Amino acid sequence: MIRLPQAGIPSASLLPDLTPLLDVIFIVLVFFLLTAQQPLLELPLDLPKSDAALSDAVSAPSERMLIMLDEQGVWRFAGQPQASFNSLRESLESQPPAAVDLALHQQAPLEKFLQLLALLETLGIDDTHILMEAQGD
Repeated sequence: MIRLPQAGIPSASLLPDLTPLLDVIFIVLVFFLLTAQQPLLELPLDLPKSDAALSDAVSAPSERMLIMLDEQGVWRFAGQPQASFNSLRESLESQPPAAVDLALHQQAPLEKFLQLLALLETLGIDDTHILMEAQGD
């Protein structure tokens, strides 16, 4: 008959030590995490092909128009208050600027900002800057 050692007597355990196995599993897991293929985030850029094209782009004057949105959702276009979003749309359609600066209050409604971005996209205005802080601060 096979006799097992009693629990109170210190002796070698019958179970194998799993520490080396856990070490190997951890190392393999780290290896797979480090070598996993992650998609690269890319932003397409159209850079000038020559120095002449670069100097033309830098020297070309661009008139930037300022569109402001305050915390109550009131629009201002080129310093003039607009009664509604429709009047802002009419102002932009009548004199579409080549470039736009957007000055938004921190508490401004996000929905109105998204409406403006959609309008600028439909008008084909690609040069848009979002001002993060008040000028002169």
